[in-house]
Amino acid sequence: MRLIRRRRGRPAVLVVVAVLFALSAPVVLAAPAPAAAGVRETAADDPPTTTPTPPPVPVDEPVFGEPSSSKVTLSRGNSTVSVSRTGGLTRQMLNVSWTGMTPSEANSFPVAVMQCRGSNPKREDCWMSDQLGYFVGYYRGSSYLPVETSKWAAFPGGEFGTLYSQPFKKADGSYHIQPNPDAPGGYNGTGLNDKLTDSTVDDYTPGTGNQRDGRTRPNGTGEVQTWANTRTENPSLGCDEKTPCSIVVVPITQHPCREGLGELELLFCQSDYDFKTDAVLASWPLLANWYQRYVFKLSFAPAAATCLGRDDSAKFLGSELVGEAMRRWVPARCPKSSPSALDFTRGWEPDSRRQFGQTDPIAPSGYEADAAMVSEPTPADETVVEKRKPAYAPVAVSGFAIGYNWERSEAFGGGPVPEIKLNARLVAKLLTQSYPGKYRAGNDFPVNPNAGTNPPNLAVDPEFQQLNPDAKNWVGLNDAVGTQIAVPVFKSDVLLAVTRWIWSDPAARGFVQGKADPWGMTVNKTYKGWSMPRDDYQLNDGWLLPKDQNEWSNFSPQALGAQSSNSWVQGADVLMTAWPLSQSPVPPLQVGLPTVPKRVDAQVPGQRSLMALTTTSELAKSGMPAVKLQNFQGAYVGPDTDSMMYALDNATVDGASGIWRVNHQKMEQRGYPGTMVTYAQVPTATLKPAEATRYADALRWMATEGQLYGQEAGQLPEGYLSLPDPMRDQAMKVAAAVENQTGAPPVPPKNEDPLPEGDDDPTPDQPTDKPSAGQNGGGGGGQNGNGGGNGGDSKTQPNGSATKPVPLPSVTPSKGTVQANGELKPVVAETQGDSLGWLAWGIPALLAAGLAAGVASPGIRLIAQPGHPVRRGFAAGGSYLAGFVRRRRRHG
Repeated sequence: MRLIRRRRGRPAVLVVVAVLFALSAPVVLAAPAPAAAGVRETAADDPPTTTPTPPPVPVDEPVFGEPSSSKVTLSRGNSTVSVSRTGGLTRQMLNVSWTGMTPSEANSFPVAVMQCRGSNPKREDCWMSDQLGYFVGYYRGSSYLPVETSKWAAFPGGEFGTLYSQPFKKADGSYHIQPNPDAPGGYNGTGLNDKLTDSTVDDYTPGTGNQRDGRTRPNGTGEVQTWANTRTENPSLGCDEKTPCSIVVVPITQHPCREGLGELELLFCQSDYDFKTDAVLASWPLLANWYQRYVFKLSFAPAAATCLGRDDSAKFLGSELVGEAMRRWVPARCPKSSPSALDFTRGWEPDSRRQFGQTDPIAPSGYEADAAMVSEPTPADETVVEKRKPAYAPVAVSGFAIGYNWERSEAFGGGPVPEIKLNARLVAKLLTQSYPGKYRAGNDFPVNPNAGTNPPNLAVDPEFQQLNPDAKNWVGLNDAVGTQIAVPVFKSDVLLAVTRWIWSDPAARGFVQGKADPWGMTVNKTYKGWSMPRDDYQLNDGWLLPKDQNEWSNFSPQALGAQSSNSWVQGADVLMTAWPLSQSPVPPLQVGLPTVPKRVDAQVPGQRSLMALTTTSELAKSGMPAVKLQNFQGAYVGPDTDSMMYALDNATVDGASGIWRVNHQKMEQRGYPGTMVTYAQVPTATLKPAEATRYADALRWMATEGQLYGQEAGQLPEGYLSLPDPMRDQAMKVAAAVENQTGAPPVPPKNEDPLPEGDDDPTPDQPTDKPSAGQNGGGGGGQNGNGGGNGGDSKTQPNGSATKPVPLPSVTPSKGTVQANGELKPVVAETQGDSLGWLAWGIPALLAAGLAAGVASPGIRLIAQPGHPVRRGFAAGGSYLAGFVRRRRRHG
């Protein structure tokens, strides 16, 4: 492998850095809502505080936080609550944490976290699920202070006080609560029965149930993960860029009894107070709880993939790999000041290439589509290549990833599994339905003839347990239908990349071809000899159970257990909501009706064991962790900006199209094997001048301004690597060829690497002959699943020695000693600030530059307009800076 070399420094970079820092200084958009006395917003690093004492008579003191693209922390007294992000949201994961709360005891003193309609919501505006009580639970509001004000009383004046419930108010104004015919005059005499619905909420599913029951540790701290629902998932809340919503956090505590209670009421109230039986989740609507709420106002990013009111869009369709970036890029190009707009339609890449070549006599160019987002080119022998002369501009570096939502057994501490490792053969086992579940030899169930002698699921596979020794302590070790992974059953460039990686591994290739692994496991017979690489996935095992298996009779357990997602977005969403896509037969309610398959229920906390094939960007948005995959050098590497950068090292150029492909055999041992490059396929012939200019401008913008990391519209989201300089330069060459319709697609030189060259100084990160102390060398275990890992492996191998492998087939290429690549941050933890750590010494100088920029603010406001030539110049400099920062990080 060639050395990664340093390029001589350029003094001009300091000027670019100073100006960029000045331009990127935070702007205060709105002042926070006035807080009650004694309430303050705190810094994220405030130390934990002591447990507060509830006031004797609660008063209504909500605390409000304004939307922000970074962490927001609110405090009251000695307690704090934080939400990881509240501004510019899509459907994504949010982390909610707190300090100084009353420690939870058994089921008492939880913390309710919920999403509500409006920026100052009422109790009826908060979205409900079974977890919070389907009617938000009945609670006894007439015994406590403050006295309940709600009209929603059930059985008023009961022996132990009035029972109340707080229904959810739906978007149409009706309430989600059952009528009470025993109450005089309708429900509590309100006459509101005409506004009541039955016991179902129209848009309630486990996928919208984002309420959380938070538990507080003895030290007063706790956290939960929830997610933001948009109007698309939950019309009843209707949250979007025009309709405000909130995350509301309600700590549930004890409540004082009011004066004047009857003897039985007082006994009931005092008993509940003494034994804490009323400080439970279902009582969150009690005013004493609601008065202490923390309200985090949310704002949402525009949901449209097109700019309304503009007919001058550069229209792209294709790969979901660039979908999350497009969600940010499209809104930034909608203002009238932008030379042209962007339009993106998600589609599978093979179909997008087909439309690119499909004639359409009424279209301006004569074709159905003029630009496709792809990772693979149209084959050179197709007619469309000769006619349209397509060129390929790199626009995004991301990749495929296997995400998981898996937990340890409560008997072994519970909580999420911190790390999972998979080699190519284990992924091949998952894709080929080679785990039979309970339908295997030795059980009292019918035996699946296609895989009946194999382990029931991934968690008990000896190969998996060797790579993940702690797996014996995880949930999901039962004999359920075999372990499945959510995968779309469509043609996709992502599936081609996955199977290309599998096929590059001799052990995985041998398994698919019929060779048993060292423990005797063989491929499902219906997949034996399955051709790879391939761009599609199919469910081959259609074995049916016999007639004597009750509701499962004549159903295929492997087919129903499969999780066939319809997009990479849905794959990540499955993990976030812990709601599998697999199905189970449901017996009919009436005799004579057929048994039908139905989607299974969401997995409950403490019992989650899901995996899904998706993309790095979708995992980053959903907040789910990614599996560490084994590369050709034997290292187990997760996706982040560093590992995707290393994966591009030694990538090879396709001479016909000019695209770069990662080279698994020559990839740097710190490289992430799932790395992929997305290209804009645009013709250098057949476009009219206006369209050619429009597409050229879009390509230049995506390759420069669109490559700057950030959380706002137009910026590059997490889960992507900013384009290296050679890729950006190639995009500029393609843009010129498209604009001028040269009919000559530019192709990089055959040996050009997508990473920049430098001088001959070796870098500090260059692999050495021996790993340093404390690192896990392991030796050339490469392709048999037992090679050296990265620095994270030291958790299971504290002395730096490799796990003693079971003898495996002799298929490992000679690669020498594998050096540990250090602890890799998961993609979801990557932040813009991380990549600028080397600039810390320059902060005073940058502050001075910021002051100078303030003096020049009128000019800055002018060039801040999208499409302004000076702004584009700054963006190009910023793109160079991003590449310079990456190189500095690589070189130590």
